[in-house]
Parts: sequence; C-alpha cells; structure tokens
Amino acid sequence: MIAAFTQTTRLLILVLLAISLVACGFHLRGQVDLPAQLKVITLTSDSGSEDFDRSLRIALARAGVTIINEADATEATYNLKVNAISSSDTELARNSANDVSQIQRRLTSHYFIRQTDGKAVYGPRTISTTRTLTNQDAEESAKLTYNQTQMKNMSEDLADKLVYDLGYAPL
Repeated sequence: MIAAFTQTTRLLILVLLAISLVACGFHLRGQVDLPAQLKVITLTSDSGSEDFDRSLRIALARAGVTIINEADATEATYNLKVNAISSSDTELARNSANDVSQIQRRLTSHYFIRQTDGKAVYGPRTISTTRTLTNQDAEESAKLTYNQTQMKNMSEDLADKLVYDLGYAPL
C-alpha cells in the first residue's frame, strides 16, 4: 500500500509540474514588458508601408503603449522614429523553363527613440525579417495575391520584432 501511494504521489507531482510549466509558458508567450517611459509615446514612421504602420500600431497597443499626437507631448515624452523599409530578394530556385520559382525576401528597417528635442536616446536599431516566397512562376494574378499576403505577414513580423526589441531599451 505504501509503495503504491508513493508511486501515485510521484506521478501526481510529475503531472502537476508538467501542467504548471506548460501553462506558464503559454501565458508568457507574446507578452512584452516595455520600460515605463515608453508607455506613452509619439510615433513618426517613414516606413513607406501602410501594412507595417498599421501592424506597428496594433503591436504597440497590445504591449500597453499609448500613441499620442506631437502637439500633446511633454518634454518627458519619447518619439519612436521608424525609417524606410528596404526590401531585397535573393533568387533561390528556377523551374524547368528557367523562370524564377522561389525567392527569399528580406525586409529591413532602422528605428530609434528620441527626445522631443530630436536627440536619440536609443538606437539606431536594425530590425529585419526574412521569408521564402514560392509560386513565383505562377500566373501573374495568383503571384500578386500570394506576394501581397506574404508581405502583409512580413510587415506584422517586422512590427512584432520592433516591439520586442523595445523591451530591451535601457531607459
């Protein structure tokens, strides 16, 4: 009886430990702890991508950041400045007709945090994301739709990486 109790107790403890680890990991996934100074900011984006700008605003809101107009900013309000997004493609594969069938696209941008007087206090920092795009030898309409969807996903990834990186700002 004591041996069975000990084995049952061990199994119960192991199950509870496993459940608590899984639950803890799920709870923490995707959460970013930003410095208190970045909870209210102004945003200046020269990204050139409406999808990225929208994704960045959503990601910042999820992280608890309020974006205000520059007219409402105080001297303690920081400005998040995002520079233009650049894109580069690397050819990965060709089909039997020698048409490009697969490319690797990389989106890169730089950002920094600055004071109201324009002095940078963090950055410039580089963010980038890469994705392999297939179906590049499909019909133009199918290729265009596919690439637009992938670019939207890449914009979301880039915005999430920027917000994640803000969590390391030494403010």
